[in-house]
Amino acid sequence: MVAYVDETAVTLSELRDYYLEAKKTANITEEEALNSMINRLLLLKEARAMKLEAQTDDELLKDYIDIKIGSLILIKEDAVISFYNEHLKEFKGKDYLTVRDTIEKYLFEAEINRQLKKHIEELRTNSEVRIRLTDK
Repeated sequence: MVAYVDETAVTLSELRDYYLEAKKTANITEEEALNSMINRLLLLKEARAMKLEAQTDDELLKDYIDIKIGSLILIKEDAVISFYNEHLKEFKGKDYLTVRDTIEKYLFEAEINRQLKKHIEELRTNSEVRIRLTDK
């Protein structure tokens, strides 16, 4: 066992499989892969506690994040306008209404990421996470 998340064990073979898959799309260390697995387990546990159901774990995570975090985020028009004005060069002369939805989506995703990171930190604080990963 390389880690325990509450009463769930993470085996070395599970970590290696996850790590090899993650490494295909991102430059990630084995330790980062383990932390990602732990975060995923914590979020899935919370989603199941809310009695959410989906065909895949990825869909379940998306639904949970949409309900728990996304539903509480509101991007104000002032923030979108401010972002537009601060990044005019990047929009290469496109008018505000042309890029407004793109900016709002970007700000929404950025806020979801901030809130998700905070939520995961809270879950880790309130859970028993033991890591036993050692150098090879």
